[in-house]
Amino acid sequence: MQPTRQQLFSRDESFALKALCIIVVMTHNYLHMRGWAAENEFQFFADRVENMRTLMLHPDWRTLLHFMTFAVSSFLCGFMFCTGYGLVKKYEQPGAAPFNRLSFIGSHYLKLVSLQTIPMLVAFVDYIALRGHQPLTIKDGALQLLLLGNLQWDQSIYPYVYWYLGMAMQLYIVYALLLHHPHGHYGPWHQVLQAVLVAGCGVWQMCCEPTGEWMHYLHSNFVPYLGAMAAGMVAARHLDNVNLNHMQWGAVALVSGALMLYCLQYFYTWIWMWIPSVIFLVSLVKALALSRCRPVVWLGSVSALVYVIHPIVREVSLHYKHSGHDVADLIIYMVASIAIAAGYAWLRQLMRRGGKWYRWG
Repeated sequence: MQPTRQQLFSRDESFALKALCIIVVMTHNYLHMRGWAAENEFQFFADRVENMRTLMLHPDWRTLLHFMTFAVSSFLCGFMFCTGYGLVKKYEQPGAAPFNRLSFIGSHYLKLVSLQTIPMLVAFVDYIALRGHQPLTIKDGALQLLLLGNLQWDQSIYPYVYWYLGMAMQLYIVYALLLHHPHGHYGPWHQVLQAVLVAGCGVWQMCCEPTGEWMHYLHSNFVPYLGAMAAGMVAARHLDNVNLNHMQWGAVALVSGALMLYCLQYFYTWIWMWIPSVIFLVSLVKALALSRCRPVVWLGSVSALVYVIHPIVREVSLHYKHSGHDVADLIIYMVASIAIAAGYAWLRQLMRRGGKWYRWG
């Protein structure tokens, strides 16, 4: 995703958005295990919305953390937006190499498998050491390592946050088989197909019980996130000429943020909350000029490694948690996750460069 003069979202802005999202994801995955605001990530529970309303009507210094814990699914949409935007910029621009669907699927499959394998094996050992038993059968573990665990009806994914990798692979397959088109070939049939797929995913969810098993199954797979990826693709193809100043982006962030809050409160709007969510996140990054903060951009560049590392650190941190010190434990866990991810990034680069450590960086 190479930045150009008239590109809506630069590479650094994409990293900044990923950094924002991974901070929220880490916060959620830790605090919800310690009894903070329960989320509507896989199913919709009206009582959780009511609890969040009560917390926001009586704000204190913890309210933002409660909201980050509650609204994590909105921030996951940011990752999907970046995915869709990046795919178009990499594979559909003038001069791009010929697109081979099988090669694309194979390369991204191997990338995700290699990304998760070592941390997941460590996570299995960590679980056995801390809890004294193996939560997965051989079949469950094999399916998870192969990114197929999401397809099981009774899913056994530990740590459960790794469901995201299987879901991401599903979206890559949908892109390769149905949504990819070379530069200049966005015919009406293709735009209709994309709209039909996104609308179909939304209607499918609307036909499910808010707290039912089908809703949980769909939200463990690609169905709720196809729209956010498609939004990134549309932005990359058609919105590069949008040029707003920081104040205007800030106004867009305020309006879309308010719409996102509204959508999170009701079942039928919750299904479509990805629309204001991606607008809010993109406009927030541009309004605050987060891409100018190099530590934020760096964090976004290693966000995938932080994602696969932080569940392991979380389990250790929860095992040694200190009662009444949730925020202090949260900070320690986040710093440790980022530091270990940085070391893991260095190790991966070292292995790719044949062990020549002096060439790293």
